[in-house]
Amino acid sequence: MIIARAFLICLILSVFTLASCGTQSPGHITQATSSFDGSKQLIMEPAWLYSSIIKLALFKSSKMPNEKLILTAVVRGSHIFDDDPSLHFNIDGETLSLSSIDRLRDIDTSEGFTGSGFYVAPSNWSSKDYLVDVSFIEKIVAAEDVYVIVELTDSYAEGVFSNDAPITARQAFKDFLRQI
Repeated sequence: MIIARAFLICLILSVFTLASCGTQSPGHITQATSSFDGSKQLIMEPAWLYSSIIKLALFKSSKMPNEKLILTAVVRGSHIFDDDPSLHFNIDGETLSLSSIDRLRDIDTSEGFTGSGFYVAPSNWSSKDYLVDVSFIEKIVAAEDVYVIVELTDSYAEGVFSNDAPITARQAFKDFLRQI
């Protein structure tokens, strides 16, 4: 029984490792310099909210005001975000709602994976951007309990931000803040 369980765990980890080949891991942070204008950019790949279909990402450019950055909400599936405000945070009991800076939502499709007898289907990801203050990110990172809801036209998605499990958004946000 223990050997079968260990084999199953190794098998699952192998599939996830192979499925993510060629993509950055959730929460990975990259520094780049624009060839166009020389601006410096700090880019965080979307990282998971705990037990959720939501990912959050961050972006900061040296051309932006020092106190501002872009927060991107990403939801698995092809969805239309509800009218603004569409992104809500419950921060230690205080609710804060954000309106998107986008008029339209983006839909991307991740590649699937086939190999070693496994198939991971491609999936759609819908996203919208929100302009926030760095102090807001510092606040949600420091808070004890943070819950997030993304309102969609026909439903909603929710998740827990205040969890420090591997590949979750909170850990990545902490790393991002150390680099800006």
